[in-house]
Formats: sequence, C-alpha cells, structure tokens
Amino acid sequence: MEIGLEFLGSDNKTAIEYFDQAILLGQKVNYKKGLASAYNARGRAEAAMGNFQESILNFQEALKYFHEINDLTGEANILSNLGSIYFMTGNSSRALELHFESLKISEEIDNKLRIGTSLNNIGTVYQKNSSNLIEALTFFKKSLEVFQGIDHTPGIATSAMNIGEIYYKELKYDSAIYFHQLALELCDGTIDATFPLTQLGEINGEMGNFQKAFGFHRRSLEISERLDAKFDLTQGLLGLAKTQRKRGDFEAAILTLERAKLLAIETDAKDELVDVYLNLAEIEAITGDYKAAYENEINAKGVKEEIAKSSTDQMIRQLQFDFELDKKEAEIELLQKDTELKNAAVFNQRIIIFTSLGGLLMFVIISISLYRNNLSKQKANRLLQIQKEEIHVQRENVESAFEQLKSAQAQLIQSEKMASLGELTAGIAHEIQNPLNFVNNFSEVSSEMIVEIQEARTKKQDRIDVELENEILRDVKRNLEKITFHGKRADAIVKGMLEHSRKSSGEKVPTDLNNLSDEFLRLSYHGMLAKDKTFTGVFKTNFDPDLPKVNVIPQDIGRVLLNIINNAFQAVNNSEFIIQNSELKPLVTVSTKNLGDKIEISIGDNGPGIPDSIKDKIFQPFFTTKPTGQGTGLGLSLSYDIIKSYGGEIDVVSVVGEGSEFKISLPIS
Repeated sequence: MEIGLEFLGSDNKTAIEYFDQAILLGQKVNYKKGLASAYNARGRAEAAMGNFQESILNFQEALKYFHEINDLTGEANILSNLGSIYFMTGNSSRALELHFESLKISEEIDNKLRIGTSLNNIGTVYQKNSSNLIEALTFFKKSLEVFQGIDHTPGIATSAMNIGEIYYKELKYDSAIYFHQLALELCDGTIDATFPLTQLGEINGEMGNFQKAFGFHRRSLEISERLDAKFDLTQGLLGLAKTQRKRGDFEAAILTLERAKLLAIETDAKDELVDVYLNLAEIEAITGDYKAAYENEINAKGVKEEIAKSSTDQMIRQLQFDFELDKKEAEIELLQKDTELKNAAVFNQRIIIFTSLGGLLMFVIISISLYRNNLSKQKANRLLQIQKEEIHVQRENVESAFEQLKSAQAQLIQSEKMASLGELTAGIAHEIQNPLNFVNNFSEVSSEMIVEIQEARTKKQDRIDVELENEILRDVKRNLEKITFHGKRADAIVKGMLEHSRKSSGEKVPTDLNNLSDEFLRLSYHGMLAKDKTFTGVFKTNFDPDLPKVNVIPQDIGRVLLNIINNAFQAVNNSEFIIQNSELKPLVTVSTKNLGDKIEISIGDNGPGIPDSIKDKIFQPFFTTKPTGQGTGLGLSLSYDIIKSYGGEIDVVSVVGEGSEFKISLPIS
C-alpha cells in the first residue's frame, strides 16, 4: 500500500498494481480498514488516468468498508472524492448531493478540516452557474471562517482566492484585491499563487494601474513557466492579453493571445480557448481586420458547441432545501425517540406492577388447585412420565431424520459443485492452454538460440560471427516479449475468472434505475473519450418518468450496465464498420420502461450487429469476438449471472449491419 502511494501521481499504472496486491492481502485476512484505504487510493489513481467509471466503482467499495467499520471520517472523505469526480464529469446535481452528505457527516463528528473542505466544495459547485454566485460566496465565507478557526493555511488561501474571484466577477475590485492579497501572502511562489496574481493584474489593469498590473502578470507567468504548468500559463497569458488590450497595445495582445491559443489547444482547455477566440475577434474588429474577427467568432462558436451545457439552478435549490429538511427531520426524530423512551419507561413500570399482581393471584389459584388435587398427584405423575418417554422417543426419531436430511443435502450440494467445477475447469483449460503453448514454444526456441550463441563463442576469436550473434539476441528479445504478452493474457483470463466467481457483499436498497442508468451511461462515455480522443460517438436516453424504485444492490446492477454499455460504445467505434458506413453517426441509446410487474432497461447501438451463428454463445464464459489479449469473454457471462440472481432476464436482439439491443428485465417486488 505504502509503495503504491509513492508511485501515485507519477506512475499511476504501477501504483494500481501495488494497490491490487494490497486488496488481495486485505481480503485474505479480512482487514476492512486496509481494504477501505486501498480502494480509496486505487480510485484516486484511476481518476488521475481519466478512468472515471472505475474510479467511482473503487470509491464505492471504499465507502462500503468505511461504513462497515463505522469510520465516519473515512465516509466523509470518500463522499467528497465522489462529489469531485461527478463535478469533473459535468453532473453538478449529483456532485452537490454528495458534498452535502459529506458535510452532514463531518458536522456530526465535528471534524473542522472536513467541514471546511465540504463547504468550499459546495461553493465551487454553486460557482459554476453565474446565477448562484451569492450562494457560492456564502459557502466560501463559511469555509474561510472554519479554516481560520483551526489555522489551516492551505484552506485559508483556497477560500480567500475563491471569494476574491467572485468579488472580481461582481466588479467589486476593492474586496477582490483584499482577499486575493490575503491568499497571495499564504501561497506566494507556489503554483496556487498564479491565480490571485493573474486576477490582481487584471483588476489593476481595469483601474488603470498598468505598471502594477504588469508586475503581477510577470510574477504569475514566471511561476507557471518555472513549474511547467501549462494550464495555469494559459490563464496567465489570457489575463496579460486583457491588460494589454486595456492599455491599447493591440499588437502585443494579439501575440499573447496566439500563444495562449496554442497552449489551450494542447491542454484541451475549452473554456479558455473560447475566451481566447472572443478576445481575438474583439481586438481584430477594433483594428479593422473584420475577416479575421469573423473567423475567430466562428471558432469560438464551434468550441462552445463542444461544451456540454446544463442548467442546475432548480436542482441546486432543491438539494439545499433537502439538506436543511434532513437536519430538521433528524431533530424531530430525536425528540420523538426521546418521547418514546419516556413512554416506554412508564409502560414498563405498569407492566411490572400488573405482572406482580397477576403472579400473586396465580400463586393463590395454584395453591388451591394443588390442595384440591393432592389425592390424584401420584396418578398424574405417572401419566407425565409416560408422556416424557414418548416425547423422548419422538425427539430421537426427528433428530435422526434431520441428520439424514443434512447428509443428503450436503451430498447433493457437493455433486452440483463438482459438476460446475468440471464445466469451469474445461473452459479455463481451453482458454489458458493457447497462451501457455506460446510461452512454452518461445521458451524452448529461446533456449536453443542461447545454446547456439554459447557454441559460437567457443570458437576462436577470429571466427566469431558478431552479426549472427546480434541477430540471435534480437530474436531472443522478441521471443521474450511474446512470452510476456501471452503470460499477461493468461493472467487476464485468471483475473477475469476470479471476478466472475466473486460474490457481492453489498446490501439491497431501493434504487432509481433511471438515475443509475444515466450515471453509468455518462461514465462509460467519458471513459471512452478519455481513452480515445478521436471518438465521435453520441448517446441518447429515453427514460420512463413513472419508473418505481427497485430493491437491488446498486454496485451489482451498475457493473452489469457498465459491461453492456462499454460493449455498445466499442461496437459503434469499430473502425472497419465506420469506414464502410462513413455517413452513419455512431449512436448508443439507453431507455427504461415500466411493464407493470417488472422494469425493462434497453441498451441499443447502431454498430455492426451480432451474427446469428454466435448469438447463442455470447453469454457463455470465456466466449469473445475481440482480438487476442483484448478481452476474456467474462463480462456478459458475469452480467447474466447477476441479473439471474435477481430473478430477472437478459436478452439480445441484433441485426447484422443495423445494430444490437440488449434488454434487461428486473422484477419490481
């Protein structure tokens, strides 16, 4: 675990390998705290690599273990991490919901650091929408107050510069200068200082203090260039260009903006790129270059169309209301519980009194009864003894029958296990045999080549064929690379098999399948974009608004949705199919429908489709049509097992050349 943390941020793939080893060890000894920390670290590594869906799945596992060991600080931290991931993927409403949950737990345990962090995160989500700047300012100020109370320097600096930015947007320059100066005093010389320096430069430029303004810009650019922070350098150049434009130095401003444009394109900073194009268009219009101004206006419009827009005003207000309502309901619930406890105490006292009176009355009745029946006591005792003996015999018979039943049941279960094990062993042997054959063959060939080199070197020095030795060594190296490739392929098959056999330990909860489907659709889409920047596919949803909640384990159904949606995106991204159908826009559609006694989730694509000859095989373990090394064929098999465990069904309808549609049905009850 500690070794993995050393690689986190610099070599995330290596870090994940160590985290996986830590998870395996934690599972062997059932060390839940270690598992929670390992899944948390793995989630951070996946997020840094752009694998947002894997990141969230790992964070959810960490949250489950922190909850089981009642580590509220860990729960608050994970909820905050999840909120940040959803915010990065554009789901502001979900991000806000998670940050409020984190804040609620942090307030319960009175963790000031986590309270300040949650308040600042909530303010950041509010700040994204210009109509919620007042709410954002309120939370940033609360965050600043908390951080100042515990003298937490990084938190004070972050909150102060966020407050300064809002005052800058509202043109309240004096207040903006005050808070940016406060932040700068705490973080000057670090990468965090570039933002307040840039805004201080812009503010002084607006106020006409150009000498002071350029001093701030120069310091910001020096820090960004020294630390090779290209995104911060882009923002710094934008600020400098605005000040140059304000002073009337249009030629210098255009040169600065051109440099910022190249950096924005390189770092994929779309918001900054729009700002660059608009500033270029305005300056070129002022200088009379209307053609260039028009072109840059078109460029800005094109980038804007790439940026996803969604209005979250109503959802934000509703979530804030829900948060306050939850707090009030919790207070009411505490009062109700206190009242119930008091009423229960009074009721218990009454029960004790009545029980005592009843016991006394019963004693009197029993005494009279014993007195009146004293003559028949011996006869009753004999009858009782006979009944005891009969009961003893019956009990022995029942116990014997029960032991026989357990033995038969154990034999049946063992027979079923052995049958399943035989089928699984045959599949595993078939899948692993090929890569093992490659490993054995290349190992034997490499050994023979090394023997050839050894024999050649026993010859006299003037007869050694150096070129032949080099060629043999190159062949040995290629063979070792092939051995490594096929070894990793076998490893992937084994890991997939273990994943296929792993049982979920989560709890079933009422779940909104519309939200769950939308969540994993977007995660899969962003994951595809992160791995393939050239991907041009789109998605569409058609959710039934009257869908009732279903009692499921969200992680299980999420894994099913992720497997099938990932397959759909990979299908529409088939390069050969795209070339043959160049006019076709790759599309994945996810829809839900209430069928009365069950719910249907449909996942469709307009990809190449599934041939009838293999349609009956796609849910079999280890069956895959992907190239060797790119898939183990366990994804759909695992999904099929999960849906069946809920009493549901999963079917596929596909037409070659037109696309495929997977239909998942789950019972509502």
